[in-house]
Amino acid sequence: MKNKIISSFLAVSTALSLTACDNNSSDISHLTGMINDDFQKNLHQTDRGSYVETENGYYFTLYRLCYIDKETGKVTIVCGKPDCDHKDDNACNAAIPCVYLLKGGDRLYFVNDTYADDGEAIKEVKSVNGDATGLKTEQELKFNEFSSSQSSYDDGIYHRGYIYYVSDDIIYRVKPNADKDAAEVVWSPENPGETQLVDGGLVYNPNWIHYTLWADGDFLYFMTKMQDEDEVNKQMLFQCDLTDMSVKRVWKTPSADEVGEWETTGVSVSQWYINDGYIYFYLSGGDMWRSNLSTGENEKLAETHEKTLYGSAVFNDEYMCLLNDIPVFFYGYTEPYPGGMFRSMGDTIYVYKTDGTFVRELSLTGLYDDPDELAQIDMLFCDDNSVYFLTTGMTTSTSGGGNMSVQQGNRKSTNLCRGDINTGKVEIVYSFSSILK
Repeated sequence: MKNKIISSFLAVSTALSLTACDNNSSDISHLTGMINDDFQKNLHQTDRGSYVETENGYYFTLYRLCYIDKETGKVTIVCGKPDCDHKDDNACNAAIPCVYLLKGGDRLYFVNDTYADDGEAIKEVKSVNGDATGLKTEQELKFNEFSSSQSSYDDGIYHRGYIYYVSDDIIYRVKPNADKDAAEVVWSPENPGETQLVDGGLVYNPNWIHYTLWADGDFLYFMTKMQDEDEVNKQMLFQCDLTDMSVKRVWKTPSADEVGEWETTGVSVSQWYINDGYIYFYLSGGDMWRSNLSTGENEKLAETHEKTLYGSAVFNDEYMCLLNDIPVFFYGYTEPYPGGMFRSMGDTIYVYKTDGTFVRELSLTGLYDDPDELAQIDMLFCDDNSVYFLTTGMTTSTSGGGNMSVQQGNRKSTNLCRGDINTGKVEIVYSFSSILK
């Protein structure tokens, strides 16, 4: 699971009016708000953009606020300004100051980084109309009293009437539009905010943890990496019962003796998803598994190591989708992961039911016909009909010579793609090249 979470907000099912303002898209009207008041689990598995589902489609942030129609696949840049070309960050309504989306309703809500009058960094909940007009500040989220420039302030989630979020080491919840001081502590470590100096560097104590929040029914979950009883750092999952606010640990990264070896054996899983009392997880270089959170029993769902040595995956309640990508390293390539390793070169998505039944393959080979070299594929999310992913095309050049030569990657195209789980059709549904500088 990525170390970011993305999220959802406010439960009013009223119509959103969205006006398209680019020449290549038609008017979209009669959009409704959230389909339910629960955390939208399948939309929180990537750090490439933020996503919110409505009855007929998805709002998402990739370079601009956009909307995709579920049935047609048509993408619209959400900007109510006539004749806008969407290239100017200061002029386009769709360039909203969004850290992560929350939820639709009578308006679309999101969280924004900003500064108070005294210069202190704060986070605010803001909202816009369905066409990105009418920007409004709804509330400020509470910082801890020991917050500092080193503080951790992770993305939050919306679930059943509350925004859940992290400030430093503490998990809070607050109702929409409430005063920031109304925030309740959901869970806190024993010594929040304490730090220590190690080898001249600032390191948080073992109680300091980075949370990934999740919710399913009456339970809030938070995944973190910390030392276990054997002083080994690994992922651990905690469960908070929202009926009585009791917290307990329900899972930790399995050992090689339990599930075999994989790319990060014994430390972390590559992707995870929680539904109905089970955690589903993919082990890069290994297999698809699930674990019963009540009994701890592990069950192998699919022997995916036969499909790929690495891979990345997304889940929903019905499907598990695996891309057979591999790590590639480009020196000097600054987007989207500075100077380092990213996934690329996958040519097949394997689709399984969550009981492990194989459904079909989605071939991506046609995407490699683009004149720009396809260098990266990011899995975004899947629903009951489709799997969505982002492709980045680039050209490479080499500067310098001999031992001093450096390979430089230059982005040439970024495309949102969709694979139809029922028919096997794979298509590019939108190219962002026209608005990228």
